[in-house]
Amino acid sequence: MKKILLFVIPCILLNIFNIPGIGVYLYRPQEYYTISYQPGDYTLSSQQLDNPYQGWYHIYGYVLSDTELINVDDMQKAIAKDRNQLVLVQINLLEYPDSEISALGLSQLETILLAWRDAGKQIILRFLYDWDGKARETEPKDISIIKRHMEQTGEIVNKYAKNIYLLQGIYVGNCGEMNNSNYMSKENLRELAAHLHSIIDPGIYLSVRTPEHYRIVSQSSLPISGEDAFSGEIAARIGLFNDGMLGSANDLGTYGDKPFEISDDFTGKGTRSEEIAFQNSLCDYVPNGGEVVLDNEYNDFANAVEDLKNMHVSYLDSRYDLQVLDKWRNDTYHGDDCFDGADGYSYIGAHLGYRYAIRSSDCSFDNFHNTNATLSVTMENSGFSAGYRPFLSTVTIVRENGSICDIISVDTDNRLWKSGETATWTVPLDIRTYQSGNYQVYYRLYDPASSRNILLANETPARKYGYYIGSFTVGYKAPSKTDTPELPQ
Repeated sequence: MKKILLFVIPCILLNIFNIPGIGVYLYRPQEYYTISYQPGDYTLSSQQLDNPYQGWYHIYGYVLSDTELINVDDMQKAIAKDRNQLVLVQINLLEYPDSEISALGLSQLETILLAWRDAGKQIILRFLYDWDGKARETEPKDISIIKRHMEQTGEIVNKYAKNIYLLQGIYVGNCGEMNNSNYMSKENLRELAAHLHSIIDPGIYLSVRTPEHYRIVSQSSLPISGEDAFSGEIAARIGLFNDGMLGSANDLGTYGDKPFEISDDFTGKGTRSEEIAFQNSLCDYVPNGGEVVLDNEYNDFANAVEDLKNMHVSYLDSRYDLQVLDKWRNDTYHGDDCFDGADGYSYIGAHLGYRYAIRSSDCSFDNFHNTNATLSVTMENSGFSAGYRPFLSTVTIVRENGSICDIISVDTDNRLWKSGETATWTVPLDIRTYQSGNYQVYYRLYDPASSRNILLANETPARKYGYYIGSFTVGYKAPSKTDTPELPQ
């Protein structure tokens, strides 16, 4: 509990002497304001937070066709069973190898996206021409057809931009994973990525398969910096997806076996440690996720936690590879935090993506120079990654009778609350406009795209106005004729 004495000594300039331009300062009797502030309880919770743009996902695949239409009833049954926030929707275009996608095919695409949107899911989207390892046979014979397919699908995709979190790949390669394709030269890669960038709504992230692909597209050997993050440039919106994650020393070809050498065309792969260090910087600002595969030492629980944290992984397949996932379920986390004793799968699931919590708060006032009190709140992000979409922060001041006194927008950017770090934001409280009495302070973090309140990792649950930060009491003494004026020191 801290008590802060606030006082104001206003003065009135009177020309009581009949000398032009000269006056005497007479001081009005003092006004006294007091604030007693009590922070809340910020005990941390080990609960899995059902927040958007992070966590486990399942894959659903659909073929656009003019002959065999999508079974809407089956799709709705699958949607009803899905309990995850994220979903990976794969759209196979193999029936249009030498032509535009038909109007019927495009209408089916819209039906799919509409159904998943109405279910309140955030969609990871991937277009492809192959599920059988035969991309070279099923891809269009000319890159212009692929670009036209991007344009056609992009018109529909952009209609659902609020619900489509990211788009994986550039439509080519086995399973759309940018390998064994006729169009993976560095020139084709840049052409297709640039075309997609020009078409897809800038609010949707794009992703490529490897750090090497990122360097080729961005034409830089360095990851995006904090100064250039969220700028709208292609290098600031491209993340990674890794469907060979933790599968071997080089993640099944994602990395190389020799130290990285910078080349003029930005091709080349670094070693595992070099590429994970690259992701550690890059994926502070763009998403990273995929599938863990093939039971081996690299996906043993302790090793997996270290790499997933350093790669800033925010989403993983919930069904593949079950041998690896079950290994995590049978392991136990030991630490000096609230997760001590949790099984490995639950621990990893709870840390995929961002995990924000209130850690401390304070209220201060400059006795003489400031007209507002200042509320400061420190947040912690214990998740593996940042949150990559901007949320809205507000503080609500509530009177003791339950009515709202004030709602204040917080000037902060949650996208910069990095993994493993704390961030402090402040808001002014114009307490001179508050009546004497008791007040409670609440905090709300809101995602306008999904219309969801963001859950925090605090044990005390959210209430009507958000998460309880603390309370304060305002006291006031009116000026009297007997007050003795004091000059500021």
